[in-house]
Amino acid sequence: MLDATLTEIPKVPVQSLVKRALSAHATLGIAISAVLYIICLSGTVSVFKDEIHRIEQRGEPSVSFLSPAAAQVTAANGMLAEPETAHLYIHMPTAQYDRAIVETDNKETYVNAEGVMSGKAAHPWSNFLIDLHYYLHLPKSFGMIVVAIFGVFLFAMSITGFIAHPRVFKDAFAFRRSKSEQIKQVDLHNRLSVWTAPFHISNSLSGAMIGLAVFSIAALAPLKYDGDREAVYSPVYGAEPVVDAAVAPLARIDLALEYMAEQHPDKPVVYVILHDPQTAGQYLQIMAAHPRRLIYAEKYNFNGQGDFLDTTGSADGTIGQQVADSVYKVHFGQFGGMPVKIAFGFFGICLMFIISAGMNIYFLKRRNKGRAADGLQGAWKGFIWGAPILLFGTFVAVGFYPALAGYLAVIFWIGLVISGLAGALTALR
Repeated sequence: MLDATLTEIPKVPVQSLVKRALSAHATLGIAISAVLYIICLSGTVSVFKDEIHRIEQRGEPSVSFLSPAAAQVTAANGMLAEPETAHLYIHMPTAQYDRAIVETDNKETYVNAEGVMSGKAAHPWSNFLIDLHYYLHLPKSFGMIVVAIFGVFLFAMSITGFIAHPRVFKDAFAFRRSKSEQIKQVDLHNRLSVWTAPFHISNSLSGAMIGLAVFSIAALAPLKYDGDREAVYSPVYGAEPVVDAAVAPLARIDLALEYMAEQHPDKPVVYVILHDPQTAGQYLQIMAAHPRRLIYAEKYNFNGQGDFLDTTGSADGTIGQQVADSVYKVHFGQFGGMPVKIAFGFFGICLMFIISAGMNIYFLKRRNKGRAADGLQGAWKGFIWGAPILLFGTFVAVGFYPALAGYLAVIFWIGLVISGLAGALTALR
């Protein structure tokens, strides 16, 4: 028979267990808020990506209009640069971005108004920023799903916040500045949440839709389409025709653009996509914006000879098609020009204040209950100030030292860790 002292299970004090659980809960809460803050910060700056592109490459030619003939020259030059490309894209100049770019599978080059190549497109900081917002610099499919989940978190918190505060509209303009710091933070959090509700509800929902689409496609492809992810997209973006790899002359992009100018003069072309260029099966999509509509663009389909075939249905197809093509503009404020961009920038800053105030309320409540978390609070302060400083710092650094382009993500995340640790150590002194 074993001695009872050997079989006795050591007991963990309940208070100690609770304390550990609360500490873990607090750390998890800060981590979630920190990720939301990063997504909101990077998204707010991303609204101005076109303007940032101009700063990153200031010497490229300004192009207000690319004629059909110049677009044909652009495509021919793009094919000379990369003959084996499976796709060729022409970014047409717009009122918001007066640059023209030809893009193949592996190259992206600016062109002038005659379609002559100017210089390689290089936007290392913009790419770093977009990858941060879309993927948190994680592997792309996984990262987008993670970001989408946080979009769902933000949407859920927005809705439950209203439910939890039945007087939220009645008190929409109440700000008790003479009260305690905790009440000030509560009022700041609640007032900003009410005033900017249309923005952060629509923004979190559209962001979640963009991200979760990747998850839905990954799930549907093996279940319904024999693993063909392109087939999942076809109900929304149209199906690709049968591949015919026989060699053929380059598609008549000029004729397709002339058709658009004659038949749809009120719909500016924003994008040209040539699939399987210089093959007998090549086909052309002209993406044209529809003014006063939220859709990104309707896709007008043409054959290799420049003959119009049909449209995909983004403008007048099913509700699902129209919604799917509208979420990008809704999410990034790409409608209404600069006034809307400025408004989105302001609302994005407000959302960061809401997140920050929410965490401040949490820390103040802990302090008032005698459970101050000085280290965590210091880490949080270091984080929320360090993130925008690091974004600006990486932007300036890569401008002076282009060789840093491949290390921006590493610099940013290591810098965030250091700023958080510095904040924690400073608070604990």
